[in-house]
Amino acid sequence: MSVVMPCLNEQESVGACVRAALAGIAAAGVTGEVVVADNGSTDESVRAATEAGAWVVREPRRGYGNAYLAGFAAARGGYLVMGDSDCSYDFGELPRLLAPLRAEGADYVLGSRFAGEILPGAMPWTHRHLGNPVLTRMLNRLFGLRTSDAHSGMRAFTRAAYERMAPRCGGMELASELVVAAAARGLRVEEVPITYHPRSGSSKLHSLRDAARHVRFMLGYAARHRRDLRAAAT
Repeated sequence: MSVVMPCLNEQESVGACVRAALAGIAAAGVTGEVVVADNGSTDESVRAATEAGAWVVREPRRGYGNAYLAGFAAARGGYLVMGDSDCSYDFGELPRLLAPLRAEGADYVLGSRFAGEILPGAMPWTHRHLGNPVLTRMLNRLFGLRTSDAHSGMRAFTRAAYERMAPRCGGMELASELVVAAAARGLRVEEVPITYHPRSGSSKLHSLRDAARHVRFMLGYAARHRRDLRAAAT
């Protein structure tokens, strides 16, 4: 298993996340690694991650998606897991996330915060009751999906599934791209409940800008999909 974490100035939390991920890998009964994709940190994040046992790769192009794409490209595991380096996700839940891939034939597992538990202070009211639900409903409506948390940052998939999805987005819209690509490729998708914790340090999110990027991606992808369907029918 390869646990991949994006990192941008997370010196206070990345070491704890790496250690938690290594413990979660051991609890799942598999061998594995933690890959930290550093996105241009100017603090001691790289040192903290390395000392905790991670393999650090550098991605100078800023962006959530760019960091993940670099991390996945470097990862060596047959199972790939994504999770943030700010302590908002519980890497002790890795066995739960991995189980459907190992025993139930799933290709992709989404850790759902809304099906699990969102701890006090972990998610702003506007994100919990407006942003995430609205964007998730929009994605479900456009693409005929039934996901409960399209923007969760904790997911797992087989390497073969990742290669079939072939994501490209360099920004936050990578979260939407993975969900849509999994459906488009006919992957077997499962959801498991997870716990969402208050993050350590300041958030890197830009709510309105990131929401707009998700919307543009979904509308553009939907338009291309309709054109492809019309072309296939002629």
